[in-house]
Amino acid sequence: MKLRVKTTLVVSILLITIIFGLSYNILVAQKNFLMQQISESRTKTLKSFISMSKEAIKVKDSSQVKNAIELLVSTYKPSVVYAGYINEDGGVIYNSKYNDVNIDSEYKNRIKKFNRDGIESYTSYSGEQIHEFVTPFFVDGVHVGTFIVGFSQSEMKSQIDNSLSSIISKITKIALITLVLSVILSYFLSYYTFVKPIRMLIKAFKQITEGDLDVEININRNDEIGTLSNTFNNMAKQIKELDNMKDSFVSSVSHELRSPLSAIDGYCDLLIDCANNNYSKEQQLKGLQIIKQATVRLTTFINNVLDLAKIKANKLEIKKVDSDVVSLINEIITLYQPLATQQKKHIYSEISSNIPKINIDVEKIKQVITNLVSNAMKFTKENGNIVIKVFPNSVGYGDDYIEIWVQDDGVGIPKQQVDLIFQKFYQVQEGEFKKPKGTGLGLAIAFEMIRIHKGYVWVLSDENKGATFKIALPK
Repeated sequence: MKLRVKTTLVVSILLITIIFGLSYNILVAQKNFLMQQISESRTKTLKSFISMSKEAIKVKDSSQVKNAIELLVSTYKPSVVYAGYINEDGGVIYNSKYNDVNIDSEYKNRIKKFNRDGIESYTSYSGEQIHEFVTPFFVDGVHVGTFIVGFSQSEMKSQIDNSLSSIISKITKIALITLVLSVILSYFLSYYTFVKPIRMLIKAFKQITEGDLDVEININRNDEIGTLSNTFNNMAKQIKELDNMKDSFVSSVSHELRSPLSAIDGYCDLLIDCANNNYSKEQQLKGLQIIKQATVRLTTFINNVLDLAKIKANKLEIKKVDSDVVSLINEIITLYQPLATQQKKHIYSEISSNIPKINIDVEKIKQVITNLVSNAMKFTKENGNIVIKVFPNSVGYGDDYIEIWVQDDGVGIPKQQVDLIFQKFYQVQEGEFKKPKGTGLGLAIAFEMIRIHKGYVWVLSDENKGATFKIALPK
């Protein structure tokens, strides 16, 4: 069953239930009102009749009492079935709406003398339901007679049924019109509220599965559907970015593998020629050095991929020991000093006093800082500066952390890329290169390494003014 039909059925059932409940309550209230109204009317009629007969009884004018009884029956027939008066001597004045002697005699026999008020309901031999009022009459405290009036309950029920039938007819018409309009409205409302945006989402999902990542849903709403639309658009955007990163990563991987393998292959051929043609040891040594460098490059790349896989699987081994960060920084400076000199760049350290030893995996932290220094070297121009700073306390995270900075005055990172650089496969575009160098794994691995050490890493950068990567490690 389609969503639009389900929604329409649910709304219809809900409306039918509400309309039925309201109609029932209205009918019950109206029935009670009519019964109360009829009851009050009977009481008023009885009082009016007794008031009319009062003076005649006092002067013992039976003809006026008879006229009052006949007037009562004729005026309120068929509601008043019979009416009568019995005096202190047993004399009966009686009248009814029936001309049938047998029926009339049954009601006439009910005219008896009572000295107290009473109401009795009974069913006559003819099957009519009667509601009988008995009212004694006193003159100067002396009981002189009794008025008895029988009202037809069947007639009252008929009056109520007729009134309710009219109300039911009106309610039914209104309910049907309301139900039809509501069903039509809910049918179209469900389409524009749910069905149409869901169909748009389904179409967009199909486009993504077919490889079309330039998908965007335009639903400008402030409800949950609008939130879903915005979430989908963000997801599609991230999928496209991830696809671009994947393509860049594949391209970078191909380059990272092809270049060293080509170098190894070429210099292996050269060494073979050296052996056959008696080349000098210097030429052979140069070939072996290049093969070694290419092998190191390949090993580093493969280790990065393996490290990332281990981190994702939570299987990266961390071996922490109390370590001297200062010695580690000096070792890295010494490592990069020849390359800096060759590239006409300046690399040095600024280390505060009282730097404590901290519990870390030395090789992993060395890998992180080395990666940051390598990036700084890559993005810093000639005569630029790369400085590693160490502070005994962290400004952002307090005295329980030390802080390490890798700072350069190179090209910097564009503002829109600062929040993305720690994502896997993401690479900052270099101004003088059409494509960025590397695989986009180094900073992602660095981020995870620091996280595993329960530390923090972030970056501050101004484009064309340089970047500062900051690491906070717990003491």
